[in-house]
Amino acid sequence: MVTQILIQQTIIMFLLMLLGLLLSRLGAITEQGSKDMANILLYAVIPCVIVRSYITEYSAQKLYALGISAVIAVVAFIVTIAVAWIAFGMRHRIENFSTAFGNAGFIGIPLVTSVFGAEAAFYVVAFSSMLNLLQWTYGIVIISGNPKTINVKKVFVNPVFISMMVGLVLFLTGFTLPSIVGNTIGLIADANTPLAMLVLGVYLSQVKPRELFCGAKLYLVAALRLFVIPLLTALAFLPLPFARGEVALITLVAAATPVATSTGIFAQKFGQDYRSAVTQVCFSTIVSVVSIPIVIWIAERLLA
Repeated sequence: MVTQILIQQTIIMFLLMLLGLLLSRLGAITEQGSKDMANILLYAVIPCVIVRSYITEYSAQKLYALGISAVIAVVAFIVTIAVAWIAFGMRHRIENFSTAFGNAGFIGIPLVTSVFGAEAAFYVVAFSSMLNLLQWTYGIVIISGNPKTINVKKVFVNPVFISMMVGLVLFLTGFTLPSIVGNTIGLIADANTPLAMLVLGVYLSQVKPRELFCGAKLYLVAALRLFVIPLLTALAFLPLPFARGEVALITLVAAATPVATSTGIFAQKFGQDYRSAVTQVCFSTIVSVVSIPIVIWIAERLLA
């Protein structure tokens, strides 16, 4: 059942991405417009998704499950970083970063909430927060080659972390937001999937077809990011008796996402090959339409 819903949702997301590509080619969405939409996602939509996921009745069981999701997220990132380092080390910085960091925010959260319900974002927040932490520390070192570029402030003063803290306070205290505020948050959160995929469609329009399917490293990154890492992560969960069921599958969906859109942003910021980074984002996103349902179908049987 989960796999069927995933297939349907990934096809819907792919169609939305094609719409973004078409609108970009027609000039209806400019490059600046896509940047503005990305900022809306980062600073408004994703924080609302996170806060909404915490607007739920407190229970010790949910708190325990949240702790479990954090532990298995650590396991997932140990696998991910190890694979990326063994494959690329510091020789190929963009490829290392691309392999290590998936698109948990723009693709993982919409997929998880579509398949498991809006409350499921509650369990993917630990993964997203850890992803953000690692990108602004380990990731910056990898892509810049200079440990001095680490910006610890941005790890804790960013929309994902702040919204997670707000959500935790709401969850732990049981504070109820006025219905008009809650409904507004819900409406903004619902924009996550269409906006995220339209932005990716604009990215795709910037890549020439011959660039999109050429280069051995492009295929290697996609294979590692979309197949090897999530399957190894599922195997790493097997010895852990608590890494089972819905929470484990939610983490695996996040771990199986394509190359993070932030790869292009970081590449541009630190003087690396921006076009190569965007190509890896786009190619892996296209392949993920097939890979994510396959990987989760296998994982369902391993972690039943």
